[in-house]
Amino acid sequence: SEFNRLSFVLLGVSTPRDLSQDKSEAGNTPFNIGTAIDLTGFTVTEAMPLAGGLGGICDKPAAVLEEVLNWTGGQPFLTQKVCKLLVENGEFIANPAEDVEGVVRARIIENWEAQDVPEHLKTIRDRILRKDERIVRRLGLYREILEKGNIAADNSSEEIELRLSGLVVKRDEKLRVANSIYAEVFNNKLVASELEKIPPYAEAIELWLNSQCQDKSALLRGENLEEALAWATGKSLRNLDFQFLTASQKLAFDGTKLETETARQETLQEKRKAKRWISIGTAILASSLTLATAFSLVAYQSFKIAQSSREIEQTGTDALLLAMFKNAENERALLEALPQGISAGKQLQELVNNETPLAEYPATRPLLALQTILDKLEQQPQFKNALLQQRIITLSGHQEAVTSVDFSPDGQLLASGGVGDRVIIWSTSGDKILEWRANQNSINSIMFAPDSNYLITSGSDGTIKFWSLSGEQILEKSLDSTHSISLSSDGKFLASATINNPVRLWNLSTIPLGISPGLVVGETGLVRKVSFSPDGNFLATLDGKSKIKLWNLLEGESKILDVEAISMSFSSGEKQVLATATSNGEVQLWNVPKAKLIEEFQTLYLDTKLVRFSPDGEIIATVGIDGIVRLWNLAGRQLAQFEFEENVVSISFSPDGKFLAVAGSNGKVWLRRVESLDELLTESCLFFQQLPNYDNRGKMLCENGNGELGMGNWELF
Repeated sequence: SEFNRLSFVLLGVSTPRDLSQDKSEAGNTPFNIGTAIDLTGFTVTEAMPLAGGLGGICDKPAAVLEEVLNWTGGQPFLTQKVCKLLVENGEFIANPAEDVEGVVRARIIENWEAQDVPEHLKTIRDRILRKDERIVRRLGLYREILEKGNIAADNSSEEIELRLSGLVVKRDEKLRVANSIYAEVFNNKLVASELEKIPPYAEAIELWLNSQCQDKSALLRGENLEEALAWATGKSLRNLDFQFLTASQKLAFDGTKLETETARQETLQEKRKAKRWISIGTAILASSLTLATAFSLVAYQSFKIAQSSREIEQTGTDALLLAMFKNAENERALLEALPQGISAGKQLQELVNNETPLAEYPATRPLLALQTILDKLEQQPQFKNALLQQRIITLSGHQEAVTSVDFSPDGQLLASGGVGDRVIIWSTSGDKILEWRANQNSINSIMFAPDSNYLITSGSDGTIKFWSLSGEQILEKSLDSTHSISLSSDGKFLASATINNPVRLWNLSTIPLGISPGLVVGETGLVRKVSFSPDGNFLATLDGKSKIKLWNLLEGESKILDVEAISMSFSSGEKQVLATATSNGEVQLWNVPKAKLIEEFQTLYLDTKLVRFSPDGEIIATVGIDGIVRLWNLAGRQLAQFEFEENVVSISFSPDGKFLAVAGSNGKVWLRRVESLDELLTESCLFFQQLPNYDNRGKMLCENGNGELGMGNWELF
């Protein structure tokens, strides 16, 4: 009878305690008697069958496998992935320690978010960075483990969460990072950056939300409010953060008004008693008014007030607009937000013209607000027909992650390639024109020739292939584990970077198409990315240690930039500027000939993994780990932000800068319109004209021809 029973096994990341949270119902769930079974990684003996697959690339498969386990800690998925990458790399492994490390760093650790296919590391990241009330304690505990190597286990909730994520393991009652790959990816720098993002009011807002936003005692006051506003300056906040800070500011302002009125009444009473108190009463009133003014200034600190009076008025207006819109969650709120956006946009329009560079715009929040509002309206089915232009087109054709997209120089076509080894040619209206298999395992990068007559693809098998636009292979070159390629603007040179070999320039001939060896640039070592400057006189290389070198190809000299970057992009035209992005969210602009920093700004509070210049050099696009593409002017003011449903792997501007192609890890490509201030205002006004019930406020703003804003009695608050 002992075996006359039914048993269940649940495989996943949970514990019996998590599955029986309701103690009053404990008798109604089998999980109150469940037993947790810890899963451990492969030992050398258990993993030994994998050594059989390594025999073709080394003399000592067991030694290579041991080095693999030193990196993976026996984690099954990572162990098999590293073995697969070693075989795909195809290089003979003479020195197991060095060669395995080279592949692990190049194919997993460096630029890990783009290479995390299928997703593994991102899943761990999402679990440990989950925004809840325990995130500070969870990250603090993990940082302690990183710094000390191991600490005593205590079975706290934060410890269990870290263990369930797979990031941390318990051995001999000690907590330690599960393996060296995790320690390299989720390092101290990442933890410090994430902790810095957590608002100083985290506990207060949690209390406020738990009270259904009714508990005024949880709102911020005095120095706490000032600290919160200072922290929020320049950051992209959640709707809830905006609501909380706005409620705190309103409470502070209401309190100030009450104090002012009380002081005024006391002063009047004193006046009636005796004239000799007039001076004292006046002083009290003046003090109160000063206090009120101070609170007004504090309320504006979160909106980055500019130094000039014109910028103070404009930036304050559009920042308040955006704050109001962030609270919008329904149709009515959107319709109330749009007239404010038009108002702010028209005020900005009066200060600039078509010749004004975006970097000289005194404010940019009107552009961001209008774009965001219109995007939200497009998501509302009842408003979709009122928008005359489709703002985003989804291109579906790839079954796996898309790793690279590129527009043809003539602006007529878009090419995409990815993990599924498929090349697809699209029209800029979103129609699929042609598709073929590249036979390169997977495609790392894809690019058009300068004359738009052929395509170049580089694959994970180490080959570079040249294709006609009809899908016919014209030429193939094997370059041994090519990591990155770049084509000069005149189409005469191709630069290639590999894992173990120096960067090389290749000479390209056109009639017939051919390729021959050229200069060798730099020393042997991992180079993740190469890029020609627009004039072809400089070559930028980004190595495995995040260092960027600028090579002057005319003089044969190189300079190292003082930055640890994860992405880079040249500006076109005569400006000779290189943009770099760092893992802490900073963007730097460099003078290329002098290799000197000329500008830098912070891209809000999110890590940045990609940076790209627009063709005219006026806009910088960045991609954060949140999958949001943000557009900036050269002064670091945000112009727009585009949210996508999946991780963004690659982006490319159309030659006219009117579209942005975005490649996703889900196999989709998006074509996103990039609109100017005039276009946003025009589209907003046309939207009101298309509404069945024409909005009077929109009508006054859009049809008033004398340059004055017809706001009537409608106020901003």
